[in-house]
Parts: sequence; C-alpha cells; structure tokens
Amino acid sequence: PFLQDTIYSPLVANEELRDAIVNFIILSPPSSFQHYASPTGCPSLSGVDRAVPYCVALLLHSACISCHESDSDSDSESNDPNATSVDSYLSHLCTVASVWSEDVFVSRSDVLQQQFVTEFLLYPLSQHLVSQEDIQKDINDDGMSLATMLVRGVTLRLDISLSQPIRMDGMRIAESMASMLGQNLRFDELHPASEETMDEKEESKEEADPKKKPKSRKGRNRMIPTKQVMIDPDAEYFTDESDSSTSQSEISVGSSMDSSWEEEDSLGAYSLDDDEEDLRRVALPRTLQDCFAYLVAPDSDNLACDKQQAALAELARLVESNPFDLIDMTSTLVRVLLHLEDKFGSSTFADKKWECLLSFGIHAPLDTCVQLVEEMKGGISLGTRVEALSIISASAERLSASPNLPQNPHTKNITAASAGTTSTRLKIALGLHEGSSSNKDVGGDIVATSQATLSKTRRWRQPRADPKTTTNKFGPISAHMIYSLFALMASTKDNSSIWGGSTGERFLSEFIKTLSIMVDCARTYPSHAVSALATDLFELAWSFHDANSVEVRRSVLLAMATCMQMMPVDVLSSNCRKWVPYLKESSMSDSDEECRELSTIIVGSFVDMNRHQFIE
Repeated sequence: PFLQDTIYSPLVANEELRDAIVNFIILSPPSSFQHYASPTGCPSLSGVDRAVPYCVALLLHSACISCHESDSDSDSESNDPNATSVDSYLSHLCTVASVWSEDVFVSRSDVLQQQFVTEFLLYPLSQHLVSQEDIQKDINDDGMSLATMLVRGVTLRLDISLSQPIRMDGMRIAESMASMLGQNLRFDELHPASEETMDEKEESKEEADPKKKPKSRKGRNRMIPTKQVMIDPDAEYFTDESDSSTSQSEISVGSSMDSSWEEEDSLGAYSLDDDEEDLRRVALPRTLQDCFAYLVAPDSDNLACDKQQAALAELARLVESNPFDLIDMTSTLVRVLLHLEDKFGSSTFADKKWECLLSFGIHAPLDTCVQLVEEMKGGISLGTRVEALSIISASAERLSASPNLPQNPHTKNITAASAGTTSTRLKIALGLHEGSSSNKDVGGDIVATSQATLSKTRRWRQPRADPKTTTNKFGPISAHMIYSLFALMASTKDNSSIWGGSTGERFLSEFIKTLSIMVDCARTYPSHAVSALATDLFELAWSFHDANSVEVRRSVLLAMATCMQMMPVDVLSSNCRKWVPYLKESSMSDSDEECRELSTIIVGSFVDMNRHQFIE
C-alpha cells in the first residue's frame, strides 16, 4: 500500500518518470552496497540490495500494464492493449540491456554494479513477465531485439579472462533465456555437484535398469588407502604354526594401492591455453590507469616487482586496443616509461619497455613525439636522449610501413635501419647491400657487377607476387614531427649540457641521423612538403660539414645523400658550387674511410642526376 500510494500512481501517469527511474536507480546505482562482501570472498550483493532491482522491475511492469489499460478504455480502436504495454516495458529492458551488453561496461564497470543490473534483467526472464515472441521483437532504435542484445552480453561475459562473478552473471541470463525458449542449458560452474551426489545418481540409474551392466567403481576408490600395520622389529617372531593371531595379510600393504594408477586415461588433458592468471601474485592491469599505478608503485611495496612486470607485459596490448583515455594518458605514461629503471634485474625489461614506448609512438605519434622532445630539453643523460630519438625514428618507420623495422634500441643500427629506403649505391657504400661481397672496395665496377648479377638472376626467379599497396601513415604528420625536432635544436642551441663536448657531438650525430630516417620515411607520401623538408635538412646538415667529430661528419653525409633524391634539381644546382668542391676534397683527404666512400657516392649521384636532366 505504501508503494502504491507514493510511487505506483506517479509511475502509471508519467512515462518520463519511468525512464528516469531506469537511468538513475538501475544504470546509476548507489555505492552503498559496495561495502558488502560475501562469506566466500567473492564480491556479491546482499539480500537487501538484490531486492531493489526486483522491486523496480515489478513496479515498471505493473505501471506499464495499468497505464495502457487506462488508455485502451478511452480509445475504442485499440484491439490489443496488452501488446502496447509489453512494448513499453520492453523498451525499458532494451535500454538496460544495451548498456549491459557493451564491452566497456563488462570490462571496466564494478562487479557489484554489474550484478545489480543483471538482477534487473534476470527477474522478468525468470518470472516470465515477457514471452519468447516479446524478446525477439525489434523494439530498439538500431533494429536489435532484446534477445540479440542479451546474447551479445552473455558472449562477452563467458570470456575465461574475466572474474568468476561476471561469468556467473552471463550464465544466469543464458539459463533463463534457454528456459524461456524451451531448451535445456545448465552450467556446472553455477550448479556444482559433489562426488557423492554423482554416485547416488548413477546407482539409482543402475537400479532402474537391471539389464545394464553396472559400472566399475574401481576408478572412484583407487585413491582410498588400505589400512597399514606397523611392525616392531624388536617384537617376537611368530611362525605359521604359532597361536599368534597375526597373519601375513596384516603386515602387507593392500594391493589396491598398486593398481591405483591403472585408470590414468580417465583424467582430463592439461590445457595448454591456460594463462595461469589465477596463480599470479597481482592481477593483470585492465586500463592505462592501472598500468600507471603499477609502474609508480613504491619500492617499499612487496609486490612492486610483480606489478612492474605485469604493467610492461600488458601495456602494449592495451595501447593497441585504442582505449578512450589514450590521448589523456600518453604524455604521463611516456614520461614514466622513458625514465623507468630496471630495479629488479628482469631479463625482459629492455625489450618490454621498448615495445611499450613504440606502441605509444605508433598509436599516438604526435603526443609521443611532443613529450619526448620536452624530455630531451631537460637535464637527462645522453643514453636517455638517444633512446628518445630511437623511439621517434622507429615510430616513423612503422607508420611508413618500412620493411626494415627496428626491434630494440640496444641492438638497432640507425645507419642500417635506413638501408631499406636508400639508393643502391649508398647501400653498397655502407656495406648494407645484399649482393655486395665486400664492405671496403667500392667503385663503379662493383656497382656494375652487382647490377649485372641482379639482371642475370632476375629472369630465372619465380614469378613475382602481386605488389601490395600500403598506406604511408607517417606522411600526413611528418612535417609536425620533423619540425618539432628542428624547434628543439633552435630553442636549446646555446645549452652546452646538450650540444657541448663529446656527449654533444654524439647526440648531434644521432639527431641528424634520426632526421634523415624521418625524411626518408616521408618520401613516398605525395606532398610538396617532402621536398621542403629535404631542403631544410640538407641545409641543416651542411652547416656541420666541417665538424671535427667523425660521427658528425658521417651523419652529415648520410643526410645529404638522403635529401638529394628528394630535392628539386634547380635547388641543388644553385648551391652545388659550395658543397661539390668540399665533397671532392673529402673523398680524397678525409681521415675516415667511410666518409671518403660516402663523399664519392654523393658526387657520383649528383653527376648522374645532372646528366639525366640534361638529356631530358
């Protein structure tokens, strides 16, 4: 009577109130029930909290029926008022079921909140408030029926990686739907049966069917130990003729233990797909925020090592799934990963850290590049700066679908990394060409022999496969990322801690190499900005051509060789008077043999380009 006077009458008269109750009571339940824990240890709703969705489901059903019965009395043209009331009630169920069947709700919502929503959907199914035909109607706006949404939610919840309460919610809904559809479905996890109950059922079946041979109970009793008798070595020895009541059967171990393993074939096979998550000391992180909490765990935490390993193992997979908070968490996690130290001596730490940083560089390249540039401005070590450059160049290669993909910054050669897209002469000069047999002797004869060998063997190869077209995803963002590095040099050019001394020369060489790789990765993108990028990099590299460091001169020549292929011929011709004499002199008098070889190749390439231009 109290509910009928206070809540029931307004519900019947106002449909918006019914929608509000569904949204604020069912889909946004209070957090009071979250302090309850079941005796078994698994989170579970208390009896009082479980009754709330039952009452709401029953009130909505009664209100929808009463509302449309009153409307049918005033409207004489309505032939089936009950059908309209069911449709109104189904619309509320579909609203809740659409949220219940979402992947985000299943993986990220609280377990008790999911149980609360499940009870609301379970009550009308178990009490048959809707029929089989009702749940198959297309009531929702997207044309999906209630049954379709429930099946989708059940499928998501039967994933083995989810917790037991979430899986049991899906099983309960599945059993109720099967019962409504006239099918028999039973999950053993919901209805665990003891071994004694199974034995009693089998014995009752054997008694009901006397013709059927009884099954051997040998396998069930094979683990029951036989009573053993301890023998005192100092006791008096009795023979068979003595009056002692002790017999050999009392001093021998029962033979039942000898045959206890005869039925090993009845045991189930071990699952090789088991990830043994239940044996972990810490649960695997499911969100980027969980990974952040694991990575910044204090050293005083006894589980800090396990948390760090779990976060590094799952972070790359979470980033690839493109979560909704990826952009918000990218800067924070990139900074944490860049400065993360191997405090626990893990053998896979470096590889996992590289994979995580590279996944951010692929799926959030601009935010990752901006954060890495900001970190390089600070007072960090040379190794950390070089690692940041390696991440940027590796991300550019992955996004441009380059065939030569670096795996780890500790084993990656930046010069070799760009070999997949450089010219044939430059590959031979650097000793990276597959057909060259020597890394030292480079000249026109070797080039001609290598090309002749390729032309001879190419005709005898198997038919070539159809070329695959891949999209250069780095091209549209190449200008932003490359000029962010230019801005780094412009803003810190007076900072001696970054560019001064031997460490500054090493960083400058890696900096120019990284820019060369990025420009080379953008070459396949159809845009006029690529030639502008190549021209700017060529001028930047030329400003360091007379450096004393051999590494800097090598990177300068590599950048010039890379940019020449993308620069306009008129720009090259207008500035050739200042750098061609230097290259000719370097090819003969440079102290480094690799610099001499590169200078020779660049001059030869420039001569070939001018010859082709003259012929055209």
